[in-house]
Amino acid sequence: MFLKPNWRILTIGDGDLTFSYSLLAHHQITHLSASVLDAKATIMNKYSKNGINGLNRLNANVHYELDITNAKTWPNTLCGAFDLVIFQFPLVPAVKSKDAFDQAPNQNIVNRNLLRNYLLACFDYFLDKNGARLSYITSKEVKPYSHWQIETDLVSDTSITYLGKQAFNYSLFPDYQIRNVDRDKQVKDTKGFIYCYSDVSQPASVINQFTPFAFNKTGYCPLCRVGPFTSEENMQRHLMSKKHIKLAAYQQQWFSFLAQQ
Repeated sequence: MFLKPNWRILTIGDGDLTFSYSLLAHHQITHLSASVLDAKATIMNKYSKNGINGLNRLNANVHYELDITNAKTWPNTLCGAFDLVIFQFPLVPAVKSKDAFDQAPNQNIVNRNLLRNYLLACFDYFLDKNGARLSYITSKEVKPYSHWQIETDLVSDTSITYLGKQAFNYSLFPDYQIRNVDRDKQVKDTKGFIYCYSDVSQPASVINQFTPFAFNKTGYCPLCRVGPFTSEENMQRHLMSKKHIKLAAYQQQWFSFLAQQ
């Protein structure tokens, strides 16, 4: 994860706060604020191992019950205060009851909307207008995460630009507990990537840290991240595949959703 010690960093939705603790404890960060959706007591009851005590020892600022989708929960002290905002492995929990499932909107759209709201909040509220102005989303490249089109569709009709991705190295965060949402059990690491965004021109020292999106050229499919196709026939065969049709439907639903907002 590309970081500079002097950057003022905010973490969003750090479920058990172990990522924030590991970031502060092992990366010489001088200014870190952590935030989490749950109340402090909820975290302590939910997770037998958490980062609360560690962050307290390091005198970190921790903001509980901060909902990235609800501006009323954002403290005024966080407005325009950061160079970098980080959201680790965001995922909206799946609905559990049959009635809730029948009434739930498309989970693909729900998760895309969470990430779009996060990015808009970063650049409209949390990032310093004179700072580095960077936002990271760390996510996986397996279903359902790979169906959210993180590189292409989240920032449509905004001033935000996707800069590229970088592999997430778990070994650099030794205290970080990788979990499924709301479960007190560490799970096996899955290869993740850090996706980087900004709304200003970045210096080469930043740009060169990230691999740009490679599938938005002629002869490639940006939805499925495949190509180049060796012939028009191969491309047409791909466009008729089940995977492409499914992802194209998701994309159409997403843009229809945005048009209604």
